[in-house]
Amino acid sequence: MRPIFWNREACEPVRPIGIQLYTLRKPFAADPLGTLGRIRDIGYDAVEFAAPLGSDFAGFAARMREIGLDCPSAHAGLTDMAEQPDAVLAMAKALGCRYLVMPYVMPDQRDWSSVISTLGAFAKRARADGLRVAYHHHDFEFEAVDGVRPFDRLVAETDPDFVDFELDVYWLTKGGEDPRAFIERMAGRVKLVHLKDMAPDGRMADVGAGTFDFSDLIQAADVAGAEHYFVEHDFPPAPWWPSVETSLAHLRTLG
Repeated sequence: MRPIFWNREACEPVRPIGIQLYTLRKPFAADPLGTLGRIRDIGYDAVEFAAPLGSDFAGFAARMREIGLDCPSAHAGLTDMAEQPDAVLAMAKALGCRYLVMPYVMPDQRDWSSVISTLGAFAKRARADGLRVAYHHHDFEFEAVDGVRPFDRLVAETDPDFVDFELDVYWLTKGGEDPRAFIERMAGRVKLVHLKDMAPDGRMADVGAGTFDFSDLIQAADVAGAEHYFVEHDFPPAPWWPSVETSLAHLRTLG
C-alpha cells in the first residue's frame, strides 16, 4: 500500500514522491548521510536505493528513520540476485524495503530465458521474506530478438503473483510506446513508476521542463495500481540539486 502524507496547512493528503538515488550518485558517494538529509529537506518523502552491496545500510536506515524518509524499494542487479541473494535480502530488510527491482541487464547478460528464470526464482525466494520483486526496463527491451520483444517475454513468462514492473515513462517513449497507453495495458502489474521528462530533441529533462503531461500519466498509473513514484534523471547537470528541486516543485503543483 502507498503511504499517505498530509499537508497540515490544507488538511489534505499529499502524494508521496521519492527520488531514485542514482540521480544523486555523486553527492551520495561523497556524503551519503548528508545527501539523505538534504533530500528530505527539499521535500521528498522517499528514496529508491541504488548502492553497492556491502554499504552501511543499517546506518543509512537509521538516518532515514531519524528524518522521516521512506525507502519502499531498492535496485539490485541480475548478478547479485543470482549469486548473492542472501546479501540482497539483508539489504532490503535493513532499509525497510517492500520491493526489490532488477534495474538493468548488461549486453552480455541478455540471454532472456536465463534472465526470466533468475528473476522468477529470486522473486519466489524474496516472497518468503515478505518482499515483492519488479523489473525496470530501458528501451532495448522493446527491440525484437528473433521476432519477439524481450519486454513482451518478461510479461508473458513471469508469474504475476511474484513479479511486478517498474515502468519508466521516458524509456517507454524511447522504446516507441505511448506511455499512458502502455501504463493502462500494464494495469495490475505496474507497481512503481520512474518520472523523468523528455526534451523536444529527445534528451532527458527535469520533470516539467519537457514534453510530458505528468498529471495525465500519474492519473493513469494510479488507476493501473501503481504504488510508488520516483523522480529520476540519469544525467542531471552539476551541481545536481537544482534538477531534483525543480522536478519535485513541478510535481507538487499537480496535487
